Amino acid sequence: MRLAIDENQFLLYYQPQIMNGSLVGVESLFRWQHPTRGLLPPNDFIPLAEKTGLIVAIGMWGLETACKQLVEWAAREETTHL
Repeated sequence: MRLAIDENQFLLYYQPQIMNGSLVGVESLFRWQHPTRGLLPPNDFIPLAEKTGLIVAIGMWGLETACKQLVEWAAREETTHL
């Protein structure tokens, strides 16, 4: 899992949150693009990350990645409100 962090194997997917037909937010969803097992959902790796203490590093990566995405969305009229 340390290698996954170093090699940027984690991904964030953004699930739209819709209210009354309008985009009001997004939920970020963690995934691990494992080199041999394919795309893994959080329940396949979060418990181990918590047990080993790597959850902090993974969480920081997720926060930084989501913030970078917010900066990109802020530059676009249709997503600036996010």
